[in-house]
Amino acid sequence: MAPQMYEFHLPLSPEELLKSGGVNQYVVQEVLSIKHLPPQLRAFQAAFRAQGPLAMLEHFDTIYSILHLVTGCCYRLLENPTINHQKNRPTREAITHLLGVALTRYNHMLSATVKIIQMLQHFEHLAPVLVAAVSLWATDYGMKSIVGEIVREIGQKCPQELSRDPSGTKGFAAFLTELAERVPAILMSSMCILLDHLDGENYMMRNAVLAAMAEMVLQVLSGDQLEAAARDTRDQFLDTLQAHGHDVNSFVRSRVLQLFTRIVQQKALPLTRFQAVVALAVGRLADKSVLVCKNAIQLLASFLANNPFSCKLSDTDLAGPLQKETQKLQEMRAQRRTAAASAVLDPEEEWEAMLPELKSTLQQLLQLPQGEEEIAEPIANTETTKDVKGRIYQLLAKASYKQAVILTREATGHFQESEPFSHIDPEESEETRLLNILGLIFKGSAASTQEKNPRESTGNMVTGQTVCENKPNVSEPEESRGNDELVKQEMLVQYLQDAYSFSRKITEAIGIISKMMYENTTTVVQEVIEFFVMVFQFGVPQALFGVRRMLPLIWSKEPGIREAVLNAYRQLYLNPKGDSARAKAQALIQNLSLLLVDASVGTIQCLEEILCEFVQKDELKPAVTQLLWERATEKVACCPLERCSSVMLLGMMARGKPEIVGSNLDTLVSIGLDEKFPQDYRLAQQVCHAIANISDRRKPSLGKRHPPFRLPQEHRLFERLRETVTRGFVHPDPLWIPFKEVAVTLIYQLAEGSEVICAQILQDCAKQALEKLEEKRTSQEDPKSSPAMLPTFLLMNLLSLAGDVALQQLVHLEQAVSGELCRRRVLREEQEHKTKDPKEKNTSSETAMEEDLGLVGAAADDTEAELIRGICEMELLDGKQTLAAFVPLLLKVCNNPGLYSNPDLSAAASLALGKFCMI
Repeated sequence: MAPQMYEFHLPLSPEELLKSGGVNQYVVQEVLSIKHLPPQLRAFQAAFRAQGPLAMLEHFDTIYSILHLVTGCCYRLLENPTINHQKNRPTREAITHLLGVALTRYNHMLSATVKIIQMLQHFEHLAPVLVAAVSLWATDYGMKSIVGEIVREIGQKCPQELSRDPSGTKGFAAFLTELAERVPAILMSSMCILLDHLDGENYMMRNAVLAAMAEMVLQVLSGDQLEAAARDTRDQFLDTLQAHGHDVNSFVRSRVLQLFTRIVQQKALPLTRFQAVVALAVGRLADKSVLVCKNAIQLLASFLANNPFSCKLSDTDLAGPLQKETQKLQEMRAQRRTAAASAVLDPEEEWEAMLPELKSTLQQLLQLPQGEEEIAEPIANTETTKDVKGRIYQLLAKASYKQAVILTREATGHFQESEPFSHIDPEESEETRLLNILGLIFKGSAASTQEKNPRESTGNMVTGQTVCENKPNVSEPEESRGNDELVKQEMLVQYLQDAYSFSRKITEAIGIISKMMYENTTTVVQEVIEFFVMVFQFGVPQALFGVRRMLPLIWSKEPGIREAVLNAYRQLYLNPKGDSARAKAQALIQNLSLLLVDASVGTIQCLEEILCEFVQKDELKPAVTQLLWERATEKVACCPLERCSSVMLLGMMARGKPEIVGSNLDTLVSIGLDEKFPQDYRLAQQVCHAIANISDRRKPSLGKRHPPFRLPQEHRLFERLRETVTRGFVHPDPLWIPFKEVAVTLIYQLAEGSEVICAQILQDCAKQALEKLEEKRTSQEDPKSSPAMLPTFLLMNLLSLAGDVALQQLVHLEQAVSGELCRRRVLREEQEHKTKDPKEKNTSSETAMEEDLGLVGAAADDTEAELIRGICEMELLDGKQTLAAFVPLLLKVCNNPGLYSNPDLSAAASLALGKFCMI
């Protein structure tokens, strides 16, 4: 007999063990005294040697002696924290199978359920082990009911008790989550037991139940072939997930967004839910929790990567097709309504169509002997004239002419005083009288039916098959084809509408996410960067704003953020589409040039830093450099702006590899500083920026033994710069002022004797200004009447040039000259140290001297700084210097705003005065 059929009653005395109180009650077959135990044990030993472990089943109680002992050992082994280790995998599997046998053969389910609940509460490491065991028992051993028993025990736990036991709650939550991943179909039948925990205080249990629902949606309730009940269950689960997107606990809100991300990634979210879940994600972007915001961004990125609409999501591009197809759908519906209205037959026409066949049927009936006529369905006493007329009309519509005639003949005798049956003319034949009655009934009923419901009338007439065969009508294949086209058009419009709404939501999210780019949390910033990379790849127009906005993050002190920016631009620009290396290079240059359009100085500096990193790591192909030079030298047809952007990109790349520009210096000079007129000062300015990157613009450090890179004073570069600045001085071009500022900076940065070159430029420009003034004076008829007036732009250009030279002279002294003095001093000290006598180096005072070297070096730096400061204060603006000649003019302009009232002149003079004051 199976063990589960026994009933065990607690005995109060040894004798009661032997008594059986009823059928299937457990009793002990024999009670042995202590003196009888030795021979029984010896007998067991002999049987054990002969039969092995099977002898235990004959000599001991199976359930209470063997089973509890063995299973107890199994559970104690599972309590060991190292049971999770890979090396103990055979032990875990053996325990699982042993307990599975106990479950299937010895009714161990109740004990196993209680023990599993206890262990989950006290041992956190056991959740994955027990999940593996329970899923094995449910699948391989067919014990699916144990899942329901365990879930029932967990579901009956009091929420208040769980809130006081975080360790046990954590174990239950981990168990439910992993069990749903392994056997979601088995667990789904018990989900109703767990729903109460969604209203509990403990957020971990809410997360576990929601995760179980998500797994069931992913593994069981996905696909288009779901039955109605399964579809309803899926919708209920998704409704619950959406509702908890607004949970009071931020961890639950974050978990919901993570679950929706998985659902979207595996394409298990119904299209009807797209807009609602996207709206949920956009709303969570304003959440106070950083974790929720991060997961909301990830969810939106998953929507983009797995959207069913298009690879390009531009609401401006989708608005046109949507409007066009919507208008087309409206036209198709209007045409269909018109066709349906025209398809309705006029009652007179339909009566004329059926009249020949009706006459033939009526004549046949009238020719039959009176006894052979068919008996019509009798008219009930409760039927009215209207009811009978309706029956006759339906028979005519169904082409049942014989029954209609018989019923009409019977009605003429039954309703002799009611119209139209009372209309009897003695002179008319019976055939004519019946036809008139039938005509009145059919035409009157058809007209009233059309007025109430034209479509239903049309359907009745078509099904009645009363249309004449010769009358043209729409064939069934054509009608079916028209219906299919209308359905397709409706689906197309719905698709475009969903895509447009989705694109609008993404555009709305971009504005919110872009404001999160400078959050203090590194992970959020990284998610924002990845989001904009994906949005940009999907062609959303507003994404370029975010791509530009992330540029300053290249200066971030966080290595993770800096690397994220580099990876973003690496994805966006270093792997363009193209069939050849040249096509890819062309696409890369085009994309980078778009970033330079209307870019600020800060944006250009950030992009320069990124390109410098790429060049130093050899991530830019040689084809890119080659194509840039071809565009710069106009070997490839391009517009002036494209040529200028090519020079800018070459200059940025020169930061990483100066030889890119240094080896083609003469070519670059010819490109931007040629003798053509009018001069393209924008291009010339970018050429100067590019050339400036061939040297290190920072102050030389003490460790550099080699002198800084300088070009001779007679170099063609400086000749062309001097000529270009001087020639453009007398022309009112607003681009000349920023160009000459960059030109002066470049001269001081690269030229030997830079102050001589700039002094010559100042003298030439001042000379031209005086010549213009003299021309004005000589052109006046009466020179004594009023003083000659110099054009405002000439005075503005002269003062601005003087201010730039003064500032760059100061920078040159404090950086280049000071750095060179330090470098030479260090070299001199090293040389003196080498020439010292070896005996002097071993003196006892050497250690003390080396300790003072730091102070000596600091004192030397202070001395050099004082020297530079003295030169600036005492010599630069001395009467013998070129700059001193411009001070009186500058002061006069600044002190007489009424006389020199031009705002541009006042601004240039004030800026120049500020630069002079820095000296």
